[in-house]
Amino acid sequence: MIVSLSIPEELLSRFDEQLRSKGYNSRSDAVREAMRSFVDEAEWESQDGDNQIVITAIYSEPGPKGELSILQHRFEEIQMMLHLHLERSHCMELIIANGPNVVLREILAKVRRVKGIHSIRFISTSHQVS
Repeated sequence: MIVSLSIPEELLSRFDEQLRSKGYNSRSDAVREAMRSFVDEAEWESQDGDNQIVITAIYSEPGPKGELSILQHRFEEIQMMLHLHLERSHCMELIIANGPNVVLREILAKVRRVKGIHSIRFISTSHQVS
């Protein structure tokens, strides 16, 4: 499908600069990726629906690994956890989960409440592929 847009010249110039620096083949490729991100974010904010989520949690050793392991056993939506050793006695736990938004938000909230975690980041993606 072809769509026509009206975009301010300065914004288009900045957009073109960024898509070249990131190696996109065309504006269409970059716009499609931006639209997917926009839709994923909107669907994550919705109470309904299913998503996937990737959570990274960074903490100092010995850290809360046991508490995170308990979460993995409590939630069947957690498909994988990966423990990584970082520099200077820091560790990262990578948590990948798939399921209803409500449950994924609960998992994220529980990770946020674990004592000893210094930094948490997450990304979510919808099940829709296009």
